[in-house]
Amino acid sequence: MAKIAKKYTVVVDTREKAAYTFKEFDNCSGMIRKKLDTGDYSIEGLENVVCIERKATVTEIANNITDTTHRFDREIQRMSFYEHKFIVCEFSIDDLIKFPEGSDLPISVRDKLKVGGKFLLKKLMEYQVYSNVHIIFCNNKENAFYFVASLMKRLSEKYS
Repeated sequence: MAKIAKKYTVVVDTREKAAYTFKEFDNCSGMIRKKLDTGDYSIEGLENVVCIERKATVTEIANNITDTTHRFDREIQRMSFYEHKFIVCEFSIDDLIKFPEGSDLPISVRDKLKVGGKFLLKKLMEYQVYSNVHIIFCNNKENAFYFVASLMKRLSEKYS
């Protein structure tokens, strides 16, 4: 059941490139940039409760998943301690499954890849099942922004 939310401020990690812009609107007071230990977005005062990681392209998430340093796996482990954790994808599940077809990778690189979209889907579903991280496919950046903005409002209502 929805509550009337008090004003909230979106926190955007200082390392987030091409960040969404949250302006004062409705109950949102706008945004601040601050280093987040995990994720790209949160709500001021709920930084240990809300964690949203944004992925712009399938290539980006493929690089994260196949990184031999396992940095992304450690980030997923850190996310597992948050009450509300999401990976918001600015692409479709179809784009993921067809990877590397349609990606921004040069053809010469695509031919040498050892992983495809079905493997990436498997890994994302493992994150969802074993770490309870919600994977959201939004098809594009605009839809992803609207999803995150709506999610922030609902979460601020929950904790008002």
